Amino acid sequence: MSHLFGPSRLALAVALSTFAGFVPAIAPAFAETQAPAAASKAFSIPEQSAAKAVQSFARQADLQILATAADLEGVRTNPVEGTFAVNTALEKLVAGTGLVVKSNDGKAAVLVKASAPSAERVAGTAQATAQAEADAPVEEVTVVGIRKSLRDAIGQKRASSGVAEFISAKEIGVLPDVTIAESLARLPGVNTSRDRGNDSQAAIRGIGPRMVLGTVNGREVATSEPDRNVRWEIYPSEVVAGAAVYKSSEARLLSGGISGTVDIQTIRPLSYSGPEFVTRAGGVYYDGGAEFPGYDGLGWRASGSWVKKVNDQFAFVIGLTGQNQKNGYESFRGWGFNDDSIRPGNSTGSIVTGGPKVPTPWGAGAEAKYLDSDRYSASFGAQYRPNANFELTYDLLYSKYKIKEDQNQAWYGGNNWGNWAGGNINSYTNPVIVDGDLIGATTAWSEITAVVARYEEDKSLLVTGLNGKWTYDKWTVSADLSYSSAERSNLWRSVQMNAYPASMTWLLTEDPSITVTQQPETLSFAPEFGEATPGRVEDELTAGQLDFKREFSGDFWTELMFGARYADRTKQEASGYGQYPAPLSVTIAGSSLQAYKFNNFNIPSMLNGDFDSLLQTAYGANAVNPDPESLKFNSEVSEKVWEAYVQANFESTFIDAPVSGNIGLRVVDVDSQSAGESRSGGGWFQNPDSSWTEYPLVVTTAEGGVSYTKVLPSASAKIEIISGGFLKLGAARVISRAPMNELKANRSLSPVAPYTGSAGNPYLKPFEADQLDIAYEYYFRPDSLFAVSGYHKNVKNYVGYDQRSETIMGRPYVLTSPVNSDKGGYISGVEFTFQTPFDTLFNVSWMEKFGIYSNLALVNSNIKEMVPDSDPLPMNGVADTTAILDLWYSDAKFEARLGAKYHSEYTAILGWDSTNLVRVLPETTLDFSAGYNVNDKIALRFQAGNLLDTPMKIYTDYKRNRVGDMSYYGRRFLFDVTYKF
Repeated sequence: MSHLFGPSRLALAVALSTFAGFVPAIAPAFAETQAPAAASKAFSIPEQSAAKAVQSFARQADLQILATAADLEGVRTNPVEGTFAVNTALEKLVAGTGLVVKSNDGKAAVLVKASAPSAERVAGTAQATAQAEADAPVEEVTVVGIRKSLRDAIGQKRASSGVAEFISAKEIGVLPDVTIAESLARLPGVNTSRDRGNDSQAAIRGIGPRMVLGTVNGREVATSEPDRNVRWEIYPSEVVAGAAVYKSSEARLLSGGISGTVDIQTIRPLSYSGPEFVTRAGGVYYDGGAEFPGYDGLGWRASGSWVKKVNDQFAFVIGLTGQNQKNGYESFRGWGFNDDSIRPGNSTGSIVTGGPKVPTPWGAGAEAKYLDSDRYSASFGAQYRPNANFELTYDLLYSKYKIKEDQNQAWYGGNNWGNWAGGNINSYTNPVIVDGDLIGATTAWSEITAVVARYEEDKSLLVTGLNGKWTYDKWTVSADLSYSSAERSNLWRSVQMNAYPASMTWLLTEDPSITVTQQPETLSFAPEFGEATPGRVEDELTAGQLDFKREFSGDFWTELMFGARYADRTKQEASGYGQYPAPLSVTIAGSSLQAYKFNNFNIPSMLNGDFDSLLQTAYGANAVNPDPESLKFNSEVSEKVWEAYVQANFESTFIDAPVSGNIGLRVVDVDSQSAGESRSGGGWFQNPDSSWTEYPLVVTTAEGGVSYTKVLPSASAKIEIISGGFLKLGAARVISRAPMNELKANRSLSPVAPYTGSAGNPYLKPFEADQLDIAYEYYFRPDSLFAVSGYHKNVKNYVGYDQRSETIMGRPYVLTSPVNSDKGGYISGVEFTFQTPFDTLFNVSWMEKFGIYSNLALVNSNIKEMVPDSDPLPMNGVADTTAILDLWYSDAKFEARLGAKYHSEYTAILGWDSTNLVRVLPETTLDFSAGYNVNDKIALRFQAGNLLDTPMKIYTDYKRNRVGDMSYYGRRFLFDVTYKF
């Protein structure tokens, strides 16, 4: 039986008019700028079975193709990516496969299987194809740099049956970013938080990092964070060949990402076609700490990669990267308010006799951070393909990240701003009250604590895996083994010194102000106790997966996929706390320290000194140096996950429109167990009769766990309703396992009634969501796209903080801990993407080197956080609006990009404490990058990041007048040289 494959132009486009009505109106203008069908077409066809490839080719070429099922059976065709004449593209598709083009009149083509005597003709066809490519018109020029990355990413998005975003960087080191997080942040609906001036964790579609699954080459990875979050800055952009963000779900994808899955892909050496050696080196300068004494802000970056194709069967890649980042920055932080309605158990009081109770701030602090960090990484990959039926791939990535951060801090008003239980009544002159809160006043003898501190962090990541793939007839079997580990040790130490100026006038707004009658350098400071807080985390994950795929050559079902996975993960934590008691006779003159002023805040002088020397002066023999690595782990969460899936892929027609998609089912079985310290007593506690008793510390072991099985169905469909226009539909049930730090069994208990305490919750169920996706994607040129996608997720079992009851040692305890919400909620949104060279818009040929990339994401949700609160905050990560606008220029010699990003206000977790919820104010950032190819071997690159010096500003308690944290990270400038040979 013969197969007839044909393209379609259908009236189904009318169905899209409700949300993309302007696309048909502009489509004719786009069409006028395209070359005639006889000249060239844009193709995006991966290597695959001939039956599928011929169908795809027919649609993309607007050509009918006749072939018999017998001739196509068992044949795999070549990939065709780019813009080619249709004849040339067809020859590329079948070159060397045993298929030949018997005839092609421009409207219909016939493919037949070459007989044995025709081998010379097949070879001649391949040679003719190569010559045709060499003689192709100028229009088929190979694009490079920014434009090539955008075009490759579009090709991947077009081929995907679901809603997904892609980053392509097939050439080593072409991503114009310091970390892969900065590249992710420019994708539609992706928002990243900033840490120490760099983009870090990612939120997708308004859902925070807790529900983002991070993978490398399709494998879940360990993290040095206490939860499951991935800090993407540990992955250098130089070792990344691409990334995918899967927003809709398929059964074949790992479970764990309600908001989406971010998959980082490393280089596959047999597929690589660039230069053998690539080296890059240059300087990086951050101007945020330009005024800090003894700090220059100048660092460096360097990388080198060697891709060696030993022969057609074996190739390997070795990559080394290193960087030193120095980024000094200023910040100011409020410490919250003594508000009973927000924090039950705190006490407010009247600030004047007979006056109303007014919440007052506990204090505030300013901080200068002298960041000095080093990151080194090594990567290795190898591929062995002895024949078309077997392939073995191994990859390894190791990254080491060390931070040494000297800090100058100033703490204000800890002794008399807070008015605990009315203890500072009548102490506030000229009070400023906004929205019922005292946010400013003049107070006498308010404390200034000058802090000279040092923070050190050492973390490492190892990700490695081995994959074998066997193909026999219509079957493909893949076996994958992987291992990853992540470790972090950290230590914060401080020298703390107190002084009391006669008068302090303070105002806590977005532009805070603190003035004193005596500047700190004129005061004498008495050391109080110092602090040492070590901590460590260790995470290990081992996994194995077996996948099967069976291809079919029927008229509907094309593939059956099924497989199973087992993963074993253990995360351990430890934390400690110590104090340095100060000698009674020591005083330190402020004049002996370096005084300097902040650029961005009107506050008293900051003081800087040599940390090691001050530590000895203030504490003498008490100045111990704890080793975080010596801490004994006091918490362990282990997780064993079994997964199995089946997915069937199909291709057909619907009202004569090509349709492809899949339907599948994934079953996930999880067993999570936790063990940790249970601490009771260890201080003075008030008894029910109001007397006080000192109870000794009692430490025991707490244990608990949860097991569950979830069935996760999914389905998706892609319909080509007009040439280059696709309607994508998807439905799925998805889960995200609870954060590992919130699954801890650790607890801290009061030894007296009423029995209360705080704890983790090893009995947490996973987040769950049922989601629907609909998208329309119109590809009107190889590097041009208009897309609109909408989604709706019904979420249940949301994890937040509240009170729960548990019987412990026969006593009924009320514990503040993470719990699953018994209320469901939704999150929904719409995303728009538009990108194209400008010649498409203006029909002016010289503008093809200029272009635009833009996206807009709008989100709405009714899910609230659960910290006991009279006005709970919206769900972590939900920014109502995010938008990207990039303008670019690209030719063979020079390219440049000016990019702006905006996000609206959203809730975030500040630091590692999941209860520390804050609101991040809207931000607009502006970046610039440019590159110049001196010749085929040498290229120059310049970047300027955060050109507007946009600060990160947060506030607390859902009240803008309650200042949280404000940080000015400064601008970043990078210049480097790339050498290829």
